[in-house]
Amino acid sequence: MQALPFSSKFCLIRAKCVLVRHMSSSRGLEIDFAEPAMAHVARAAFDLNGFSAEYVELSGAEPYDFRSRGENHYLALHDITLTDGELRVDGLPTLHKKDLRDTITFVPKGCGIEGWCQPQPRTNRFVAMYFDPKAIREDLAGRYSERDPAPFAYSRDPQLRATLKKLEAVLRAPHVDELHAESVCLLASLEVFGVMADRQGRLSDRQIAAVTDFVEGHLQATVGLAELAAVAGLSRFHFSRAFKATTGENPHSFVQRRRISRAVTLLAQVDLPIDAIAGAVGYKGTPQFRRAFHEVMGTSPLKYRLQR
Repeated sequence: MQALPFSSKFCLIRAKCVLVRHMSSSRGLEIDFAEPAMAHVARAAFDLNGFSAEYVELSGAEPYDFRSRGENHYLALHDITLTDGELRVDGLPTLHKKDLRDTITFVPKGCGIEGWCQPQPRTNRFVAMYFDPKAIREDLAGRYSERDPAPFAYSRDPQLRATLKKLEAVLRAPHVDELHAESVCLLASLEVFGVMADRQGRLSDRQIAAVTDFVEGHLQATVGLAELAAVAGLSRFHFSRAFKATTGENPHSFVQRRRISRAVTLLAQVDLPIDAIAGAVGYKGTPQFRRAFHEVMGTSPLKYRLQR
């Protein structure tokens, strides 16, 4: 599918819209529909003390282009599924991801962002905020840097997601509580700069917790490096280095240790066969399980069971 031509600013789209509160549309994401008369858009916005934020609903399956001029930092949480689409951000490879639910994108000031979407026929939505860190330098304190951080797209961070969901709830309320909205925006800006600091070489506590929860929930399945990196919102290369720097072990060793820890618990159930335990903790066969168990525990599963 080819990108659709840009034809009009978002504020000129002939669409079904909700009241826009204190929002300059030139600061928001520009969206252009192939057939503006068919577009159904609901938009609520907020603008105060260095922060702008908006909640946008796009109903239907009309394709559209989007872009941002990069006048401010852009941070967004997506709840969008696509039939097809493309995202282009300066400094990042072109992305064609289709399931964007619970993903986060950050694009720093001066960095271009554009793309096109063919949405699935559902109510797709996103919440976004725009800010210039120089306007809130005192609030950012030591996290502020004169050099803008690097962009990231379609990443996952549970804590930042929770904060942006709070912002969504504030914007969707019948009457926006400006103090609440401003407070949540400030918290999100602090957290995103915290993510940037964490990406300098170590994982944050929330990233480690997210990876651990993911591994614990998938011990019976095959766990790949790409999946672990996606949970942390990093590339495989950066995740591997950051994980080792943070925990002192590589991802494979960590997953193996968690598998064997679960196996130790299961071995206490004397009526559970060794081969069943091997499958329950993700090993394809008993020999592979025995080798891994001996590597971690220094003995075989059977001997360990008999010694208990």
